[in-house]
Amino acid sequence: MSKIKSILLRLLSVVLVASLISNCSDSDDAPAPNPVTEDPVITSYFLGIEAATDPAVDVLSVAESIESGSISPVNNGFEQPAWMSFIQGIDQIFVAGYTAAPEFTSYELVDGELTKGESFFTDQDIYALDVVDEGTMVLMGSAREGLSEKKIYKINTNTMTIETTVSVDFGNDVDNNLMAFPVDLKVRGSKLFAAYYMISAGGDFSTPSANEARVAVFSYPGLEFEKIIIDERAPNIGRYYTFNALEIDENGDIYTFSPSSLACGYAPAPATNSGILRIKNNETEFDPNYHIDFETLSGGYKINDMFYVGNGKAVVRVLKEDETNADFLWASYRPVAELPLLETGIIDLYNESFTLLPDVPKAGGGWNSATLVEEGKLYLGVSSSSFADIYIIDTENGTATKGATIKGNYAKAILSLSE
Repeated sequence: MSKIKSILLRLLSVVLVASLISNCSDSDDAPAPNPVTEDPVITSYFLGIEAATDPAVDVLSVAESIESGSISPVNNGFEQPAWMSFIQGIDQIFVAGYTAAPEFTSYELVDGELTKGESFFTDQDIYALDVVDEGTMVLMGSAREGLSEKKIYKINTNTMTIETTVSVDFGNDVDNNLMAFPVDLKVRGSKLFAAYYMISAGGDFSTPSANEARVAVFSYPGLEFEKIIIDERAPNIGRYYTFNALEIDENGDIYTFSPSSLACGYAPAPATNSGILRIKNNETEFDPNYHIDFETLSGGYKINDMFYVGNGKAVVRVLKEDETNADFLWASYRPVAELPLLETGIIDLYNESFTLLPDVPKAGGGWNSATLVEEGKLYLGVSSSSFADIYIIDTENGTATKGATIKGNYAKAILSLSE
């Protein structure tokens, strides 16, 4: 290429670029680039309801709203055997319970419709669990009597299969014929924490040694037993079939609650007051500088359940009882009680303060109580022999308002799925 031709081509390029810049700057009507839009997240709500039939059955029902109106299980949802539990996953709902062979079944949204998925079976009844992430859940199974080993199951929830089963033997008091009975699991980092309490291995569920808080620590994901931590400042943690005895906050700190009541099935009731302990993030011991004597703080109430909401605040269901009255034994497991005894309040775990909520009526209890945490509020199932409702508790403002009404015996779970 000649030198003159090369110069001419360069000049032509400069003119073209200048022309493009001029056209862009002179055009006020040039279309703006299309903004990137995301599809809105649509949340659907569901309730596990004990239907008011004879005999009663459980139904996983669709809820048009949990804030108003009514929700009926009649011709609405998936019928289940009685005595089932409904468990909130990340993008699934799990239904499990006392079937002949313990079964877990998944439900998920497919094109906006709740759809039944796969199932798996365990060879022990499950009494503690943790949904770790979208693809993993851990369970702990146990016999209800005797001193046999327990089992930890690591579940792939994408395929609903058991990936790992580990037999574990911890906490049993052979000399006094007491068994360690699991009540909750929590995976945090490289550790699995298992809250448990001591019951008679004879099968009567009596609790002659309940004055200390106990947690077993395992490695995760290896599931190897490491140690037991014990604290004498609070009695046994959790209660039978709760799933919420270990609550974790935004800092990664685990908070435990100890009921200390006949109503929670402790017989005899522990001598140690109902209380709250903490296991700080990156630690595997109870925090020696943290303990809430809840009975003293609240003026005589005992914790029946504690549900962490956020910013250090949790909703607690509480009761006062006469420990000499045998009628209180297991009384908080009567969701359609004629004489309900559970009241509701808010505890600030950071400032160690408690506020009772008079707008929530006294209620019966249940096993793993019906709750849903969403946008800083707790949706709580509240029921007795005369009503079954959802109450919406705003822990920041300290308020409670009535939500939807349940057209059944009571709500066993409040659940949500988004897509």
